[in-house]
Amino acid sequence: MSAPITSLKAKTSVKSIILLTLPISMAKLIPELNYLINAAFLGHIGSKELALAGITGVYYLIFSAIGYGLNNALLSIMSRRAGEDHRNEIFSTLWHGLILGVGLAILFVGTTWLWVHPVMIFAGVEEGGAAMAGDFLNIRITGLIFLYCLQMQNAFLISLGQTRFLIIIAIIQSGINLILDYSLIFGHFGLPELGFNGAAYASVISELIGMLTVMVIIWMMDIRKKYDIVPTFNVTLRTIRLVFTQGFPLMSQLAISTGAWWVFFILVSRNYTYEEQAISQTMRNLFGLGGVFSWAFGSSANTILSNLIGQGRQEEIFAIIRKMTLLSVGGMSILVILLNIFPEIFLGVFGQKGDFVAAGTYTLRIVSAAMIILCVGVIWLNAVVATGKTKVVFWIEFWGITAYLVYVWVVIEILQLSLEIAWMSEWIYWVVLYLLSYLYLKYGKWRHGLMYDAS
Repeated sequence: MSAPITSLKAKTSVKSIILLTLPISMAKLIPELNYLINAAFLGHIGSKELALAGITGVYYLIFSAIGYGLNNALLSIMSRRAGEDHRNEIFSTLWHGLILGVGLAILFVGTTWLWVHPVMIFAGVEEGGAAMAGDFLNIRITGLIFLYCLQMQNAFLISLGQTRFLIIIAIIQSGINLILDYSLIFGHFGLPELGFNGAAYASVISELIGMLTVMVIIWMMDIRKKYDIVPTFNVTLRTIRLVFTQGFPLMSQLAISTGAWWVFFILVSRNYTYEEQAISQTMRNLFGLGGVFSWAFGSSANTILSNLIGQGRQEEIFAIIRKMTLLSVGGMSILVILLNIFPEIFLGVFGQKGDFVAAGTYTLRIVSAAMIILCVGVIWLNAVVATGKTKVVFWIEFWGITAYLVYVWVVIEILQLSLEIAWMSEWIYWVVLYLLSYLYLKYGKWRHGLMYDAS
């Protein structure tokens, strides 16, 4: 007797939501902890290295966010196909996404090699810092090819509900990164002492290992037998067009939003001291660390709601959104309370001297409040993504970014107010995204034309 084929219908109980989201959270948390430790290592070299880690990290984040936008589109399409029980189209979507993603990554690597140093000079980074940042990014950007492949294959696993494998992948990848960070930055275990650039080599190698790990896991899953999915490697223009059409607004949206964050760090580098720049880098780590739970719930919202729409159960989405929002805010509140009671523990990790901890505490309180708002905004925004109306998502992002950029330009460049007031920009951004997403889902015409048409 043959084994039963695994059902791909999404479950919406609290337990099912947590079981889907928790592995995604852990898979996102482990790399973020690794980035935090990486920043701590660089902080022990000096404030300048820690400050440059901020601007180089956000530069790379722009391109990784483009991949994440494509990944979100793939996740939405694959989850919809799972809900429709169109199984073979799940793998076909992945394959076409990989082709598109690798092509984009190669393009971004080439353009970075050509322009990164002039861009750093144009951004106002002093010559010595621009040279250090350029050398770092010329190495770091090559990992983009492996990262895109890793992200999209992870989306494939999420669409099948196999999120437990994400933890294995993250542990392996982050373990390699942590060991290589320590070894290549400081020169241990017989490896050369590369300082700032050592972190770049470590990250690229760990992304390669992560990509190979997820490939092996998917191969060992035997999706043909367990899920009745026949992997085909044919390439059709209509599927490429579907993936690109759905992905482009999300890629543009995330590139613009992350690019705005880079503008923020440029303005910080022009108007604040190296210590204040280093504080902003720690806040970026904190926001990334706390955001893993919020973005995991966002991925779960995208997956579950896309699956429900594929089943024709779109009338249930508001109840699911409310349920997921309460779970996300509740979990984040615990972290925020602990951070505000013991801020010196987090800030002390970075090895900075003087008044760094005291100065950073005020900004930490602002950022921790933004993390709560993020929980709400990211779920509602991903609910719009799940409808397939990615052009609407782009315009929601456009108005959020416009409000953000106006705020940071006025506060930092014109009024030159304190760093903590500058970080209130995150409040503005996420409130706008939440309000516009809510209004669209409540009053917009998203229920019309819900089917993805690949023809």
